[in-house]
Amino acid sequence: MIPMDTCSSKQMNLKQLRDVMFPLGFITYGGPLAHINVLRERFRDYTTEEEFQELFALCQTLPGPTSTQMVIAVGANLTHSCLGGLVAFLYFSMPSAFVMMILGLTVPNLSIPWIQLLINGFKYASIGVIIEAAYKLSNGAIKNKFHLFLWIASAIITTFFPTPSIAVLMIVVGAISNYVSDRQIGQQLLIPQEEQVQHSFDSWLLGYRSLIGYGIAFVLFFFLSYIDWMPIAVCSNLFKTGSLVIGGGHVVLPMIQFSLSNYLTTEQFWNAFALVSCMPGPMFNIAIYIGALIGGIPMAILAEIFMFLPGFFTIFGILPYWKKYRGLRTIRAVLQGIAAVAVGFILSAIVHLIINSCSQGIVIPIGIGILSCLCLYKSVPIPFVIIGGGFINLLAQYK
Repeated sequence: MIPMDTCSSKQMNLKQLRDVMFPLGFITYGGPLAHINVLRERFRDYTTEEEFQELFALCQTLPGPTSTQMVIAVGANLTHSCLGGLVAFLYFSMPSAFVMMILGLTVPNLSIPWIQLLINGFKYASIGVIIEAAYKLSNGAIKNKFHLFLWIASAIITTFFPTPSIAVLMIVVGAISNYVSDRQIGQQLLIPQEEQVQHSFDSWLLGYRSLIGYGIAFVLFFFLSYIDWMPIAVCSNLFKTGSLVIGGGHVVLPMIQFSLSNYLTTEQFWNAFALVSCMPGPMFNIAIYIGALIGGIPMAILAEIFMFLPGFFTIFGILPYWKKYRGLRTIRAVLQGIAAVAVGFILSAIVHLIINSCSQGIVIPIGIGILSCLCLYKSVPIPFVIIGGGFINLLAQYK
């Protein structure tokens, strides 16, 4: 691998950004970490290694989809405009979002047996995908014994009490308890001047407005999420979910399942996850499928917007300030506690997926799940694992 330039960053115009970003919507398989690696390779001529790594560290600790926020941050930084961040997002997300919307409109209406067998096989293979995600994310989120305790506790509690209010409570408890347990609260980690990033998106006014808007929107949608009218409930719950997710796209799975249980069956949810796992781009595109399933094209578009909106608020709000506050231990302690709890949610999701998959038989789902784990261990690409699981289930059960 050729190292990135470590001396200087180069400003881009929108045409250059388009040329670099266009392929990403079609080739970024494999989850957030794989997305980041592809992004790094594509932008090696435009950004320094130090800047890229610090942006990645920032996006890992913010609410929202890590790889998508990284795309937005790089686009905004290199073009010095929020429009650059929006353009980068559209090229990264829209190809798979369009396909997921079409699938959400058509797949639930298909009563062809072999198609359902394929989708069930996709779902069984997803067991391995989530186990791999839990393993990778836990390596980054669990840094001490207290984080391990938060991880296990959140997994157990949300397995037995899978409700949105419990998930929110666990996040709050994780943030506060890790803040209290951290012995270095309030100390500033000094960063040498030569390591300060010189090239950044620095619209302080936009940052201030984004943070204020995000705070108002979060409070508003938190209360609106309890209104029992489908459009408002779905959009506000997706906004709330996007606001509470830290640690990668797979963390969003149990939270969507909890919050939309009145409008989405467990079977429909895991079918959606199986399909989005076959697609390039962000895991958050599961929202457009769910929206199309629940309310057609208008609801699909709204679901996609409200799922990603918190990520835009937070990345545009924090980018102008990150050079000054990125070393503050207090903030890191709170976010590390939230991240440990969030990874525990993934363990809960694994349990619920296995239970759902084995509702009509144990041998084939567990067999495909184990096989998918082995394939991923051998670095077989995720789309091949998912599609292979579908065909194995089709061959095993088609009559």
